[in-house]
Amino acid sequence: MKRVIIAAALLSGFAVQGSLAAQQHQHGAAVDTARADSTRQHTRHAPAHPQPMQADTVHHRMMHADSSDHRMMRTDSAHHRQMHGDSAHSSMQHGEHAQIRSMQPASADHAGHGAQGGHARAEGVPGAHSMAMRELGGGWSVMGMAQAYPILTAGLADDGSPLRETEPYLTQPALMLNVASPGQRVVLRTTLNFEALTQPDGELTFGGWGEGFIDRRHPHTLLHEAMLSANLWSAAGGSLSVSAGKGFAPYGTDDPMSRPVAKYPTNHHLSQILERWTANVVYLRGAWSVEAGLFGGQEPDGPYDFSNVESFGDSWSARLIRRFGGTGTGAPWEVSASYGSVAETHHEEKARTALVNGYVRHAGAHRWGTLYGLVEASRSEPEGDERGYYAVLGETMAGIGRHRPYLRVELSTRPEYEREAGEDGFFRYDHDAHAIGSTRWLITSAGYGLQLSGFPLGASPFVEAQHNRAWRERGDVDPEALFGQTSFWSLTAGFRIFLGSGGPMRMGSYGVLDDMSSNHRPASATGVHGH
Repeated sequence: MKRVIIAAALLSGFAVQGSLAAQQHQHGAAVDTARADSTRQHTRHAPAHPQPMQADTVHHRMMHADSSDHRMMRTDSAHHRQMHGDSAHSSMQHGEHAQIRSMQPASADHAGHGAQGGHARAEGVPGAHSMAMRELGGGWSVMGMAQAYPILTAGLADDGSPLRETEPYLTQPALMLNVASPGQRVVLRTTLNFEALTQPDGELTFGGWGEGFIDRRHPHTLLHEAMLSANLWSAAGGSLSVSAGKGFAPYGTDDPMSRPVAKYPTNHHLSQILERWTANVVYLRGAWSVEAGLFGGQEPDGPYDFSNVESFGDSWSARLIRRFGGTGTGAPWEVSASYGSVAETHHEEKARTALVNGYVRHAGAHRWGTLYGLVEASRSEPEGDERGYYAVLGETMAGIGRHRPYLRVELSTRPEYEREAGEDGFFRYDHDAHAIGSTRWLITSAGYGLQLSGFPLGASPFVEAQHNRAWRERGDVDPEALFGQTSFWSLTAGFRIFLGSGGPMRMGSYGVLDDMSSNHRPASATGVHGH
């Protein structure tokens, strides 16, 4: 059944590609709503500086859905739209007024030099795309998107190696919704992840580990996020949020689901603390933000496990971010440092792990196109293990017209566990077991994507290759004996498909740092405008 679902998804991807190609041939160019002429927005709050050349368009274009048949209509007169406090609808400046229709894109570029206080967002990087939005009445609104990647992965190892596998997947299928009150005083962020249905046996990811899977990436929990945030837009000269529910603790970098490489990095469990029951506080003032969280450290045992709420309060983390060129999630530069103290119980023994992460991130528009880049370093120090584990990662993606070449290089150590018996057991271990050693991995990932369309249906075929090299770090685990070789390749091809959005949104922060709703901040939000 799984293979039938994947095959259908792959065929639908090819159908989307053919349809979009036909539309481009007929109309001359595909619809692109991802850019904005942000120099025209909130000019009272914007520093005066030249607007970078944009790759595909120089006007902010909004899509309005007709309330009777939901036909999407484009307009270029919406570049002065602003969101004001408790107002149930947005007013159109430029000498005319128009009613907000039942569906519109929530463009992340809307803020431009205003709500985000920085440069225009870079097209083709997380947070740069429009998003479907519906007014619910009384000033309430809902915005959201869905995504899925039908892919095929081939492990190009030697004959006889357990890594020589070829498998189809419908990976990273997710539905994301934000329900917001008037003025964004209260926001419910929800993400459902359906990997438990589409890839219950995990996804071939050499070097990957965690939650009982090794050299495969485990399926994430069905309830990936359910965070309720209360926002104060004027608090001690900045903006303040309190958020609680299931989601990300304030630590490390964005969820890899929102980043360029389809395969997750090996450092996934060193650089993010996710799917925890957590209470987070964030304060944003100008270019600085500080976050702190109290959460349950126990990892879920499977995609339907919600019992880790019982460990709430035994772990904590904090993250400090300094931005340059802006004040919110759309700032072109970020420098961050994080610390986490995570407690987990294995076989009725509780142990604490210290986590440290630092990163530099860039996402911005340039004369030739757009550029995204991330450099991060992470370290994990489990209690009783003096050497711990580390990861150093660098990744980048360029947006040149519709072309999206990308590259990632990662050097990491990972724990090794006694693998279960049987053919399928090679990729599984006892989640509560103690590590028996560690290996070191150098993984280089290179890929290319072609952006066929943006809002409301984002589609991008891609292909990426990974070269893996593994060494023994410590213990009795010999990669050559384990895999039959120490150097091997994998190849992945497929589609990135987004419904209700042109591409992925940044994930991992809430409240005043929630990228999904950042373009709908009230105009008086002091922490965003940097007053």
